[in-house]
This record gives sequence, C-alpha cells and structure tokens, in this order.
Amino acid sequence: MVNIGNILTLRYDPSSDSVTKNNDGGGIRNITPDEISQLRQSTTKDHHNMPSPQDLENEIRRLIKKRIEGSKAKRITIALSSGVDSNVIISLIRKEFPEVDMECLNVTFDEDSSEALRAGQIAENNEAGFHEIHVENPLKDLPMLLSIIKEPRWNLYQYYFIEKARSISNVLFTGDGGDELFAGYTFRYKKFLATIKSLNRPSCEERVHTYLLCHERDWVPDQEDMFEGTQIKFAWSSIYHLVKKYFDNNLDPLEQVLLADYHGKLMYDFIPTNEKFFKHFNIDGIAPLLCSQVIDISMKIPSSLKYDYETNIGKIQLREIIKQNMAGYSSVGIKKIGFGMDLAKFWSRFGKEIVTSHLDKGRIFEDKIINKEWYNQSLTRINENREEATRYMSKMLQLLSLEIWYKLFVTSEITASYSI
Repeated sequence: MVNIGNILTLRYDPSSDSVTKNNDGGGIRNITPDEISQLRQSTTKDHHNMPSPQDLENEIRRLIKKRIEGSKAKRITIALSSGVDSNVIISLIRKEFPEVDMECLNVTFDEDSSEALRAGQIAENNEAGFHEIHVENPLKDLPMLLSIIKEPRWNLYQYYFIEKARSISNVLFTGDGGDELFAGYTFRYKKFLATIKSLNRPSCEERVHTYLLCHERDWVPDQEDMFEGTQIKFAWSSIYHLVKKYFDNNLDPLEQVLLADYHGKLMYDFIPTNEKFFKHFNIDGIAPLLCSQVIDISMKIPSSLKYDYETNIGKIQLREIIKQNMAGYSSVGIKKIGFGMDLAKFWSRFGKEIVTSHLDKGRIFEDKIINKEWYNQSLTRINENREEATRYMSKMLQLLSLEIWYKLFVTSEITASYSI
C-alpha cells in the first residue's frame, strides 16, 4: 500500500521500494553527503582532477558505444525534446555511430507545438527520423496505465513514446538525469537561493521549508484540510522529516537542493515509472546520464560550476558538450516545454468534465480517504482564484488517479480496460 499522504504532497512516496537501474555498473543509487565530500576531496586538493566537459563526454560516449554494440540493434530510438539532455545524447550517438539508423520520438498534447517543431529540426540535423506522437487526451488511458504503474499518478506521458519505440526497435535512449545531476531546474534555484540568503544563516528546518516552497505545484496551501476527518494521518512534520536528511549537513545550499531532487522524483517517480513501462514493452531503456560513472563525475563537480546564478543558466557542462558536437544548436532564450502540456487548456477541454464525472460521487470520499468538502471547495477555488488555479487543477487530476487506482487495487471495482 502506497503512502497516499506522501504521493499527494511530494508526488512520490519515499517509503516505497525504489528501482535501482543497473546501468553499466550500478546506476542510480542512494548518495550520501559524506560520499559527495569524499568524491570532492581529490578535486579540491588538486584542481587538475576536476572533471572537465570532455571527461564527461568521454564517459557518456563510452557507455553509448558499449550499449549499442552490445545490443546489436540495427535501429535505435531516442526520446527527443528541444532541451539540453536529449540533445547531448543524440549528438554523441551520431558522433560515435555516424551510420546508425536513429528514430526520434516526441510526445505532444497541443495541436500547435513549437517544441515538436524544434525537436524535428534537431532530428533532421542529426540525420535521424522523427515521429511526433500526438495525444489529445491522456486521461482516457489512465486505468490501463495505472494497472502497469500500480501507483496513483496521472502524468504518465512516457508511456506513449515507449509504446511507439517498441514498434521500431527494442533499444530506447533517454536523457533522464540531466536536470537532477547537472542543475536543470533553474526556475526553482534562484528563488531558493534568494530566500535562503534573506534568512541570514538559516536553520536546517528553514532550508527544508524553503525547498518545499519551491515545489508549490506538488501541494496546495490548505493541504492538511484535504485529509481532515479521513483515515489518512497527515502531518507536515512527517513530510519535513523525509526531506530533512538532505539539508542536515555541511554541503552548499544548492548542493543540498540537487541531492534532494536526485533522491526525490528522479529516484521514486521518473526512474521507477520508466522501468515499469520498459518491462511492460520488453524495451531496453538506456539513460547514459545515469550510469554510475557519470553520477560520480557529476558529484565531483561543485554546483557553482553547474549553475550560473547571475544568468540563471544551468547544465553548463552539458551545454559545453553540445557546443562542441552540435553546430548551430542554442537553447538560450527558448522556453523548453519538454513532454508537458498547457494544464489550464487541458483542464477546460477535458480535465474538469472527467474529474467531476468520476469524483462527484467518488469512492475515495465514501471511504474517507479524502475530505469531500475540501474537494468541493477546491473546484470553486479553480474558478475564483486565477493565481492558484493551476495548483488545484493538478491536485484534482491527482485525486482522479487516486480514485482509479483505489478502484483497481483496493476495491477491485474496475479493471484495466475500464473506459474513462
């Protein structure tokens, strides 16, 4: 049984078993502050030992070569957006294997997607095929997706490019890990660092609180009221405790953020979700940025060399690799959407009707999992409070996934073939 309070507050459950990716000798694993300090010792004593972008590129290329040669695949697929991570992967695959047949996959939810257009151009520049996978309404597949994932989530877009990949090749490369290892969530860093600086020698508790404030899309201001009078025992103190260990150390504040991000959605959401879909489709999913050697390299590089506070640009080492290997590529000034959607537009087109039709008489209210009065008030907030509307839309979609999951795995009222 998953911890519902954790999932509905953090979007993942750290108390669950994480999937360890055996990605060329270890892959994603728990990293302690002491381990980071030990990895840094050699670089602080001798700056010549500081990993360079070229060192990083060599290690990524080594893994790419090993995995492609080992697979003996005549054709491979790549999950491609216009962002830095997947562009590092496609450029290095093309450098290492000039003749390999590559097909790039991009998921869109809007009819007019500039993201897909840019990704298609990048694929063409790398002499690769391109497939735009348009998903008008991902909620229609939710029961089937949850039957595979076995946790109450709704943003399961990766299913679509993994499903498409299976019809082309059994080898799929992704850029997973770049944001967490090389400082890609710049929209949060500046806010976090500015807040910490204003607090003047902030305590561990204040840093934890600030970190969660920078993840405001995952929870809502009246989070406690969601569980009032229900059988779910929720307390913010238990949430703080789950995150505290990443801030109760002597690391630099941004290092602490990167450590928490790595051990958060990446370890307990993105990677386990991908692994379940890979297994479902019998796909060899490869994330070169998450091989153990690349993880070690990333931990040796101080956050100050990954992220520039003044320009609010991250992934500096990965950008340097692209600069050296992909002529003409620039992501500066481009807002990366990735495989995301315009949530407000989606809510008005499909989300509100689907949510209300399934939740107005929801089992999760009847069995006192979620407070029904809070749900009704939250629907009103979406219409009345434009500033916070997106946060509540996201929460409503989480509750929809909880309702479907609950009926699949707890009450067994529906099956994976249930139609939304």
